[in-house]
Amino acid sequence: MPRSLISEFLPLLARLKWSQSLDAMIGIIGDSNTGKSTLLNTLLGQRLLPTSYKSCTSAITSVQLVEGLQEPELSFVWKEPEQVCGRKEVLNRIKSLNEEIRESGSKDVVDLRITCQPTSRLYDLGICDGSLRLVDMPGQDETDNPVVKDCFDQLLSMCHGLIVLVKHSAVRSDSLALLMDRIAQEAPHLFTTPGALTFVISQVDAVRIDESDDETGGGERVLRDLKKELLQYLANRDCLMLFPGFLSDVKVFCVSVDQKMVGAREFGSLVEAVGELHSIIHDLKRSRQEKLCREIYDIFNDRLEGLGKVYPSRAAEVLEQERHEQVVKQASLAVAAASFLVTIPLGGWGLAVGCAVRCAAAGTALGVGVVASVNAAETTTSGEETEEVTLGGQSCLGAGRFGAIGAQQANARVVFNRTAQTIREGRAYEDTLLDADGSPVYIGDFVGEVPHGQGRLFWKSSNFEAFIGSFKNGRPREGLFINEKGFCVARGEMTAAGAITVTGTQPDEEISVLDTAVDTAEPLESLEDFLDEEPNEKGTWKDGTEGLDSPSDLTREAGYISNT
Repeated sequence: MPRSLISEFLPLLARLKWSQSLDAMIGIIGDSNTGKSTLLNTLLGQRLLPTSYKSCTSAITSVQLVEGLQEPELSFVWKEPEQVCGRKEVLNRIKSLNEEIRESGSKDVVDLRITCQPTSRLYDLGICDGSLRLVDMPGQDETDNPVVKDCFDQLLSMCHGLIVLVKHSAVRSDSLALLMDRIAQEAPHLFTTPGALTFVISQVDAVRIDESDDETGGGERVLRDLKKELLQYLANRDCLMLFPGFLSDVKVFCVSVDQKMVGAREFGSLVEAVGELHSIIHDLKRSRQEKLCREIYDIFNDRLEGLGKVYPSRAAEVLEQERHEQVVKQASLAVAAASFLVTIPLGGWGLAVGCAVRCAAAGTALGVGVVASVNAAETTTSGEETEEVTLGGQSCLGAGRFGAIGAQQANARVVFNRTAQTIREGRAYEDTLLDADGSPVYIGDFVGEVPHGQGRLFWKSSNFEAFIGSFKNGRPREGLFINEKGFCVARGEMTAAGAITVTGTQPDEEISVLDTAVDTAEPLESLEDFLDEEPNEKGTWKDGTEGLDSPSDLTREAGYISNT
């Protein structure tokens, strides 16, 4: 192939590669009028984002730095898909779009995706492969729109790093305290990942520094005092006490930008910090996945332990009947077990009940969230093409695309045909484990009263899946973790040492799944299929359990065997 053709083909290959993997998202966040768009324009070396006090809170703009592009490109969906090329054209279209959204009164969130050539300085730092995406996030103080707030929270949880802008006059503001609380709630992984959070004290050119002081280094002392004041204020925040090592190595820069988009003070150091973020992309991605999975695991580990040694609903009913009717024949017990299928309180388990605002508000505008993620799977199954949904330039991977169906459907698919005797013998069965208030905790395979095999955990707030995968000795072992809004987090595995590690193919890598039909009508895999009928030559079952003669021995070994 001629060299000229190769050079033309390389950018296309790179784009194809980007589309197949998740970029690292670095959010630029702060109150309105702190200079977020100005800072991003300066980092890009060209004015692509409007800088105005009239912010458009319903637009989220992300920028991907791509080597080989002649002109910046903008793509988005507002009423219909649209693409714009050229620097002035991109800037003008975003301005006009802001006005259109504002005048329409729409509550929809519009995701603006820009690709452009990096500056020579960013290019020298290696930020030219499309693997890092800078996101200009709405000011957390700019709107009361619940849809925008929900999308903002989800976007925070998706970020691998943050550049937090604080105006020089607001380093001890209540607004900053609220922002820290919000980050700690939605993205706690950022506080425990070295290098993930960077603070920028902006507009320091407006700080009053006497010329005589500046000549003798007084200006530098003023900036050092600003940094010290910010760090002391952060150290007193209750939410940050959960992350005691955070402030020891966090970076703080004092930056100003003039009207010609020339960065001053410590702007150069900030650019170097962005380069460092790019260099640890892999660590940032892995840390986010593992820590969010760990948080979900711990929540449900506590929830399961809180239930104690209790049997799931159908099994408990069968055992209770046996205690009162010792003379009833085994066949009658089987009939009683089957009849109990309709007595579990299905009312209130509907997917949309109690979560339409908090868990699926983003779905109202973006087609994502708990309700919409299931609808998306059903639409895909029907064979109709669906528009790719993005947030911050990233595909929003609703768990419905990967088999999540909600507790109501999962419970309806359970096949239960065990008697009290077979349950006590340790024969595997499918059932539903409920909280004291009747909400579903786990639906899937059991041995005795222990979740063991294939199953699903469910969020109390939405009755939607939090985990789909395999369980061992009553605890999640390996599978897909899902956040409370219905988005995929990662595939993770609990190691023998008690740590969560990402494992296998990740949801964002399974692009082919998004473009093919997903059959959500398959029943839950039974434990008989999960375990060998007999142990292999080394006495090891499929689940890795060694030296056990049968699944019933598993419950005795784990201490879960019933006293009844």
